[in-house]
Amino acid sequence: MIEAVTTRDFRKNFKKYADSVAELGETYIVARPENKNVVLISQKEYNSWQETNYLLQNKANRYALAHSISQLGDHEHLLTPEQFEAQAAND
Repeated sequence: MIEAVTTRDFRKNFKKYADSVAELGETYIVARPENKNVVLISQKEYNSWQETNYLLQNKANRYALAHSISQLGDHEHLLTPEQFEAQAAND
């Protein structure tokens, strides 16, 4: 769940919000003047986003991930490391 809070409330109740993010995985948008809002997420969530961005940076990874996901839906086998390398070499 994403909840918006004011800067004043965020400052006043920082521990409550930080605990909620760290322990429950909540996300908060801290509303600031001139629409310069910030988002508070857990480090675990941030790291997950960074990993996803890294994996999707190159064409071979994007193709291999999409292909693997489609195979799961079709109940086919997953790529072996050798198959992945062969596909990456062809792209």
